[in-house]
Amino acid sequence: MILNLTLGLTRAKSSKFRFILASFIASAMVPLTVFMPHHFLTSSLGKGLISLVIIWVAFQYSSLRAFMMQWISFYFINFAIGGSMMGMHYFLTTEVELKGGAMITFSGGYGDPVSWLFVIVGFPCSYFFTKWRFSQISVHQMKFDQMYEVEVGFGGRRAICQGMVDSGNQLIDPISRKMVFLADRHVLRQLMEESVLDELTMDQVATSMEHLPDVVQKAVRLVPFQAAGHQGQLLVTIMVDDLQINTEEGPLHIRKALLGVQQSDLTHDNTYQMLIHPHAMVKGKSA
Repeated sequence: MILNLTLGLTRAKSSKFRFILASFIASAMVPLTVFMPHHFLTSSLGKGLISLVIIWVAFQYSSLRAFMMQWISFYFINFAIGGSMMGMHYFLTTEVELKGGAMITFSGGYGDPVSWLFVIVGFPCSYFFTKWRFSQISVHQMKFDQMYEVEVGFGGRRAICQGMVDSGNQLIDPISRKMVFLADRHVLRQLMEESVLDELTMDQVATSMEHLPDVVQKAVRLVPFQAAGHQGQLLVTIMVDDLQINTEEGPLHIRKALLGVQQSDLTHDNTYQMLIHPHAMVKGKSA
């Protein structure tokens, strides 16, 4: 299971035969430690050499740098899982008592050292928790790699937010051929009053658009789109004065961009507030 996590973390290449053989070598340390506790391989240096052999057997060798990264990741995962198990163990078993004004701690309950029953239960829990956290970190990292600061100008106001490039967003106004950027209320409330924003729904725009301010009425565009399981829908968009995406290579300027009105938050943790059209990132400094 530890080798499997190392495989996922380093994106190395392996096979079931390699995993079984490497696991057998690692498991052979247990009887060696019990029956030959003073053997060289049970020392810190010996364990380090054995771990190098385990990694060499478990994964296909591609380069020294990749090999060392696999070895370091192997130890990192070992310490992460082992540390979480020891922390859980002492959290459940350590008691605190005051005697003579001094704080005394002692272990009891499940026994010390860690029992095999605790290992059988605790190791899978630590494994799946660690695997889940690694996957979450990977997802967030992919998101952050595609996130940029975005500035929007409309009606004399400016909004600043975090935008993420959405490769699945191919929405373009069929008449003006302008790209559509989807923004939630966090962005839009910086550009207009909350009461005006509440009116920017498909039903309100279709029936009582005259209640909107003139600058908003002139900027409203209805863009047809298709969603999964739905056809022939219309999206309320606002043609803003300008939109700027700040990248490491410099700002990207989009003139008269269309901002799709999203009345709810795009993410539950507010990581980003706008979905950037992917074409904007390949059209150069201005579009």
